[in-house]
Amino acid sequence: METPYGEIPDRFVKDMTPQDMHDFLRSRGRRRFLRGAAALGATAFAGPVLWRQSAGLTATTPIGPQWIAFGPDPAAQMYLSWSAGTASVLGHAPPRPQVRWGLDASYGSSAAAEISKRVPVPATVPGEPAENTFYNSVLLSGLAPGTTYHYSVSNDGVTWSADTVCTTAAAGASDFRFTAFGDEAFSASTAAPMVRLVASLNPAFHLVAGDLAYATPRGIRIPDVAGFMPGHWDRYLAVAGPGGAQSIPWQASVGAHETEPLHNHGYAGFVTRLRQSYDLSSGSPVVHTFSYGNVAFIHLDGNDLSAQETVNNGYTGGAQTAWLSAKLAAYRSPGAGIDFIVVVCNCCCYSSNTRHGSDGGLRDAWGPLFDKYEVDLVISGHVHAYERTNPMRAGQPTRRVAAGETIDPATDGTTYICAGGGGNQLYRTWYGPTGSGDPGSPTMPRVWRWSGGDTASGGSGRPLDLTDTAIGYSACRRSVYSCLLVEVAAPVASGGQTSMRVQAIMPAQTPQAVTSITDPVIIDSVSLVRTAGTSWA
Repeated sequence: METPYGEIPDRFVKDMTPQDMHDFLRSRGRRRFLRGAAALGATAFAGPVLWRQSAGLTATTPIGPQWIAFGPDPAAQMYLSWSAGTASVLGHAPPRPQVRWGLDASYGSSAAAEISKRVPVPATVPGEPAENTFYNSVLLSGLAPGTTYHYSVSNDGVTWSADTVCTTAAAGASDFRFTAFGDEAFSASTAAPMVRLVASLNPAFHLVAGDLAYATPRGIRIPDVAGFMPGHWDRYLAVAGPGGAQSIPWQASVGAHETEPLHNHGYAGFVTRLRQSYDLSSGSPVVHTFSYGNVAFIHLDGNDLSAQETVNNGYTGGAQTAWLSAKLAAYRSPGAGIDFIVVVCNCCCYSSNTRHGSDGGLRDAWGPLFDKYEVDLVISGHVHAYERTNPMRAGQPTRRVAAGETIDPATDGTTYICAGGGGNQLYRTWYGPTGSGDPGSPTMPRVWRWSGGDTASGGSGRPLDLTDTAIGYSACRRSVYSCLLVEVAAPVASGGQTSMRVQAIMPAQTPQAVTSITDPVIIDSVSLVRTAGTSWA
């Protein structure tokens, strides 16, 4: 690339931020740079970006979609992210990406983007599609708990996005609600209204149980690029951002479709686009946790252990499972302030759907930990439908729970919910009986397991699709577009009752489209109840 102050080799440009370019030019020819700048006059120093790519790229790149996520401390920190350009069109880097924020639309505070870069693409992979979109991000810190802030973003400090708001987590235990689903894609007739449904429910945050943009037709890794379409992320964010994610923290897990032919175990694209508080001590680049009130949320990478989606089998070498055990123990320790634990991952430990079914790789490694530490709720996607299990312990239901009933997780066990009706094409056939909802065939449900065994370090042998030994776990199932709504009632005092009311919300729909979100109906609900402040023993 030619600049007024020297040439930057094209092989470097695609991975450079504006500051990288600036530093490169200074290091290559400071004296020549200064002479050229003097000839241009003092106006050359009006801003930090001192070059242009070409006459055809002088216009500022338009501001793309925006999305947010909680920072390491949800009560005081927020990640603000936005895109510039598209994957398929070669554009120039945003010259001065920045954000302004405050308690009202007059703002008062501003900061430059900490990150502004494209997804790093392996140079050695033949046929790798272009990834030209720039992703910008800022971590706001020092925010007040439970406070709504106004913000606006810019690529150049001149043109700004419309005023938008976000709200930090409340301090301490409080009543709140959150939503969840997975398997979205970007259809205008299904995914877009489902995002709008989330916004209409006014949650404190939204959990995404993997399979967001479907840039890959399956989990693929270097050097396989067949079917890889990174431009799908532009389409997904254009639906999720304006529809809700620009104001609602979008707390996302990975699914098989997030494993792409990129570095970092295929997750370079995911972590570049979706900045979250990833905990690298887990051995995974995409695992993260956060707490809101008296509830802890753990986002896991099921691709590490899946007996069905095997592309990343065992990549953490058991580190993720060891980390999970330690994290659960910490949340159940005296004084942790956590009553409920919610786990989010993509593949289902239990599913009676004929597509995918249950994943024994996850169930066998993590199920005993969920039992030991009394995990209250596991939310998954992968299967494009809704299904709730009866409470489970040791791989079997402890009792039947109909809609509207109450569960005591401490004695009854863990409830598993597949919330895969987020927008992608539905899976409509089922195995075996259920408590309510869609009927199934006489064939008993299936489970995927490794022929050589499922372990915390991954499976060995080959994947097998077997008849499941878990009997009667399905409590309710519906092949519909739906959203999980969970309402948390905080305890009045330690020793009092605290609860999570879990509801499956279905908007009006046909088999092909969501037709209205105005009057959604509750198709299933249960309440999880605990005694607050009771330390695990």
